[in-house]
Amino acid sequence: MPVFQDFVVISRNFVPMQHADILLHLAEHEPVAFDGGSPTLYQTSNFLFDTAENMRHALINEDTVPFYTRGTNPTVQLLQRKVAALEGMDDALVLSSGSAAVATAVLGLVKAGDHILSVAKPYSWTAKLLGSLLPPFGVTYTLADARDTEAFLAQVTPRTKLIFLESPNSWTFEMQDMEPIAAFARERGILTLMDNSYASPLNQQPAAYGIDLVAHSATKYLNGHSDLVAGVLCGSRDLIQTLFKSTYMTLGACISPYEAWLMLRSLRTLPLRMKHIGETTRAVVDALEGHAKIRRIYYPHTASYDQPELTKKYLKGPGGLFSIDLKTTEHTQILAFANSLRKFKLGCSWGSYESLAFPAITTMTSLNYDNPNIVAERVRLSVGLDEPQDLIDDLMAALELA
Repeated sequence: MPVFQDFVVISRNFVPMQHADILLHLAEHEPVAFDGGSPTLYQTSNFLFDTAENMRHALINEDTVPFYTRGTNPTVQLLQRKVAALEGMDDALVLSSGSAAVATAVLGLVKAGDHILSVAKPYSWTAKLLGSLLPPFGVTYTLADARDTEAFLAQVTPRTKLIFLESPNSWTFEMQDMEPIAAFARERGILTLMDNSYASPLNQQPAAYGIDLVAHSATKYLNGHSDLVAGVLCGSRDLIQTLFKSTYMTLGACISPYEAWLMLRSLRTLPLRMKHIGETTRAVVDALEGHAKIRRIYYPHTASYDQPELTKKYLKGPGGLFSIDLKTTEHTQILAFANSLRKFKLGCSWGSYESLAFPAITTMTSLNYDNPNIVAERVRLSVGLDEPQDLIDDLMAALELA
């Protein structure tokens, strides 16, 4: 029998492990890893068998036994185990992007006639999934402000099958009180799905508060090196099996073994990166507070943030993403600010080693999918591994031109 047959996901009943144990040691000294100092890269599309019986066994158990890399690959599977453990959940799927992770979950859980309740300001491609892709197939949706839990849950209908959360979201960082929302949903047989990309599993674990499925754009903090695009979907063993056998295998949105191997490399430094990024961002935001040319700062760890009780309840530490609204709507001044940045590079993503600025004005002449976060004077800033004072000096110099 192939050595892969016992390479299965961890049980939820495991003894809680420290982050370092998960990232450096979990599953890396089992026979499948051959005790290499670095995890083995199984850069193969296909797996071969010595008997037809063993081949049949692998095909029947394709969710845990390598048969064809679109389904299960040992390198990808090791990554899945680590991320699931970080989230405190049973199992995970690793996909080709964060959008693929959300779409795989949503498309696998709803059908014609069902209703989805979502936060008011989801990621733009999630909004497009809900607003453009699903309605022709008979799936309805509601976008509602979830800062008021009671008013949000009042939007649930008898046909609601899924509640989508994103806490904090990625432009204005609004949070939801996920614990009562999850309890309400479970009482009614409604599934909950949350995008946890902003916090990372180190700073927030939605499963601890009853959330059924957790999605990540793994391109961001989980990878953190700006060299691949990936997504992760974590959940119970049963839910992940259901999605594996339906949308995951059907849509084929898997990542390559090499990309999984790169992410395993990246996870080694996740705690160190998150610590530096969080401390640096706090210093940068503190320096900007009260600046004469900034109308508002959006960041969950400021004194002016309007949901401090949720920050305290859910977020274990600060992240590296925040937004500012400049005190001007003049496009020439906003562009002058953005174009004069030197340490902050202009780019749309976040969560990697480099520091980035994303001026919302750049999307106003292209597709923004009616994104309510897009106002001309808003600039989203992502702090990377730069030194705090370098970033502060860069922003102060640019603000002189705004």
